[in-house]
Amino acid sequence: MKQDTIGQKDEYRSRINRVIDYIETHLDRELHLDELAGVACFSKYHFHRIFLGLMNETLFEFIQRVRVEKAAALLLTSRSASITQISYECGFSGPSAFARAFKNRFSMTATQWRETTPGIYSREKAGLDQTRTNTMGDLDRQVTVRVLDEMHLAYVRYTGKYEGDAALFKSLYQQLFTWAMPRDLVQVDTKCIVAYHDSIDITESSRLRVSAGITVPGQTRVSSPVGKMILECGKYACARFELSDSQYYRAWQWVFSDWLPKSGYQPGDGPCFEYYPDVHNKDGNDKKTTVDICVPVIPL
Repeated sequence: MKQDTIGQKDEYRSRINRVIDYIETHLDRELHLDELAGVACFSKYHFHRIFLGLMNETLFEFIQRVRVEKAAALLLTSRSASITQISYECGFSGPSAFARAFKNRFSMTATQWRETTPGIYSREKAGLDQTRTNTMGDLDRQVTVRVLDEMHLAYVRYTGKYEGDAALFKSLYQQLFTWAMPRDLVQVDTKCIVAYHDSIDITESSRLRVSAGITVPGQTRVSSPVGKMILECGKYACARFELSDSQYYRAWQWVFSDWLPKSGYQPGDGPCFEYYPDVHNKDGNDKKTTVDICVPVIPL
């Protein structure tokens, strides 16, 4: 009976994840309750309550928060774009609606945020709880810009603090492989990819979302607790590092605060992710992991 209850909860969470993926890919336009309830295959009369129960915020609060946090990131990484342009890109009905939402979230105007926050994210200015250095020290890195093909990912998602928690990511992949291996979805050319849906410097740690995924054929059917998402074909900056568990934040910050401003590129739309090229050959005793930090980019 307990196992049945867990399975039902996984199915509910899987459906809500499907809605969240849909929201993120349609964030620039008006979203309707009927539409989103249909994506989740729930009655619109109960969908709000189910969403609140699993996400600890209402559907409207979630959409509004994701929009304003995306705008906060774009204000810093797309400095050539106007505030009005960014507000529409993030799905706000107009500049005044955006101004109210931004002030409510960050206790400052979008102009103040852009003018007083340096070219990297600031947890202190975002009202969050930690500041860090972005120095790279002796970390080796190599950046290439290339076009990546569309990738279909089967994933297991986690919401909450994850930074430096190697055991968490191991657990997520164990769960994913337990589902994928009996279906012959783990092959020599299978790619392991971790997609990040929020900025660790802007979103509260309890609401950070991360998806541990593997590439699968496009026609693959998934079942709870596994979801499916698409990483779009496009141009990506891919920065390769050899990292220990405690060095990931520094590497990500270097990409955004050092390499990007000098590159002639700015972040494009879509999630950033980590690709692990040596995962099939990795020795479990290795202290460092080879990882490509991949950021969608467009010309500045």
